[in-house]
Amino acid sequence: MDLSYILNELGEERENYFNAVAPPIIQTSNFAFKKVDDMRKAFEDEASTYIYSRGNNPTLKILSQKLAALDGAEDCLVFNSGAGAIYAAVFANVKSGDHIISVDKPYSWAQKLFNDILPRFNVETTYVDGRETKNFENAIAAWPSCYTISVNRDHVPPKTA
Repeated sequence: MDLSYILNELGEERENYFNAVAPPIIQTSNFAFKKVDDMRKAFEDEASTYIYSRGNNPTLKILSQKLAALDGAEDCLVFNSGAGAIYAAVFANVKSGDHIISVDKPYSWAQKLFNDILPRFNVETTYVDGRETKNFENAIAAWPSCYTISVNRDHVPPKTA
């Protein structure tokens, strides 16, 4: 798919918003229905109907279509926060008894998840100095079930010339 098309047109139905160049940001939390029966039908297929903005929203739909196309993926999820994305990705992939390997001092909400929430589900975390690949290799050899690499708060890679 052409990059220009993805960025400028994919998912945008300009005729639905007065041919504006940029799609509107839909700021409502709820969507109206003309009849109660229409609302009942919408609740039967919440994932593809606009009912409540946190679940589905026309602006987010355009964004997710563009991001999926840019990545060559079938679809993608868009979250309202990095913490939400991290939690969803981790919970979708780990199970009781798994072990996570993370850089030491990861993003604060990832660390909260690893230290405070996951242990309640019998998921442990080992922290390694992420500046050396060998540290991950050693940890993965000991715990091969799951690992994560997250932005480290303290160690910024040195600039290269």
